[in-house]
Amino acid sequence: MDEQRGRHGRLRPSGARHFNLRACYVVKRMRRLLLVAPALILALACGADTAADEPAAAPRGAKGSAEASGASALLRSYITVQETLADDSIDKLGELGAQIVAGSESVQDEPGIADVMVGAGRIASQDIETARLGFEKMSMGLISYLKANPSERDELQVVHCTMAFNNKGAYWVQSAGDINNPYHGKMMLRCGEAIEWDKAPG
Repeated sequence: MDEQRGRHGRLRPSGARHFNLRACYVVKRMRRLLLVAPALILALACGADTAADEPAAAPRGAKGSAEASGASALLRSYITVQETLADDSIDKLGELGAQIVAGSESVQDEPGIADVMVGAGRIASQDIETARLGFEKMSMGLISYLKANPSERDELQVVHCTMAFNNKGAYWVQSAGDINNPYHGKMMLRCGEAIEWDKAPG
């Protein structure tokens, strides 16, 4: 017989039929899951794509990557010019001036950058004294920029030499450490005094 009576006299399916009913139930459940699964996977994939497409919010007040890269290139090239003049050389000043102008373009609306660009255009002179005058113009602009952007001046110091340009005096920016005077060069290489940023002009 396919059916047997249970404890209360009700008919119940035999073992084989009971197994078949359970199998049918499982198959129906699997069919439902298979119908729902593609939609669920699509929804998850779309959500992931949307999250990936959304740009990360930049910290408030932070420079964009292009702007930060330009400022960094500007500072590196300026320091190279300062060290070159301190060595009484004009080697590659034209190339360095062009790099400074290019780096200044991304921050051209910042304080002092207009003077940096003007000075950078003058340092290509074959006369070292003319190049030093251009460097002074560039330095005054850079000091103004760095005073307005203190986060950019890590490991940099501003220096003043009272004897530069026939005792007129002049300022410049250099890496922290020993004084390297770009206005007097090797003749008076250590002439100058590092001063606090808030006491610098600009």
